[in-house]
Amino acid sequence: MYAAQGVGLAANQVGEALRVFVYDCPDDEDVRHVGHVVNPRLVEADGIVLRGPEGCLSLPGLEAGTERYDHAVVEGYTATGDRVRVHGTGFFARCLQHECDHLDGMVYADRVEGWRKRRLTRQVARASWSR
Repeated sequence: MYAAQGVGLAANQVGEALRVFVYDCPDDEDVRHVGHVVNPRLVEADGIVLRGPEGCLSLPGLEAGTERYDHAVVEGYTATGDRVRVHGTGFFARCLQHECDHLDGMVYADRVEGWRKRRLTRQVARASWSR
């Protein structure tokens, strides 16, 4: 995650069949949030829907304007079994939603629509072709 300058990473992105993600992400007030959630559940995603640039370590070098709520709450557990409830706003809310999506088998590209989806699809095709 750090080597790729990412702000979150789900276990399934690195081949681990676990419902766990880690994060080291600022919110829109530049407050840094660092932690992890085991068996996370996105229990709230609300507020204003904002479209912002979103990238992913699973789709390196690509990004697209993706709609996300500006507030999110995730509940789960720590690695030691303690309950945890994580509140996020702004960019951190985007991160929490993004990582929960990974654990449900989705990437941000699944949420992109219209011309943004077409542009992203072309970028993926070019990236695959150049390998």
